[in-house]
Amino acid sequence: MLFTPGELEFLRAQRIGRVATVGSSGWPHVVPVMYELDEEGAFSFDVDGVKLRNLTREPRAAFVVDAMGPKRGVAVQGRAELIAPERARLTPARKFSWGLNDTTAA
Repeated sequence: MLFTPGELEFLRAQRIGRVATVGSSGWPHVVPVMYELDEEGAFSFDVDGVKLRNLTREPRAAFVVDAMGPKRGVAVQGRAELIAPERARLTPARKFSWGLNDTTAA
């Protein structure tokens, strides 16, 4: 996933995002997580409990990093893979951003 320079600057300045997984009932499960952004633009974060069960069963997920004052953020959708016993990586397939100088949607 290609992020613009403004999106990358914003994402690297933040530490907490919200990951949404698909629950067994089909309803979304959204929780805050600390994340790292790698050079390829994938998000890695710890998973346990409900997040781990959901991603093991259904890898589709969404991730949002946002901030207030001024309102700005980046949202992505993609598939997550388990990269360690309680660690996952979400590789974005789609993105949307707002409030950033060089905002582009893909």
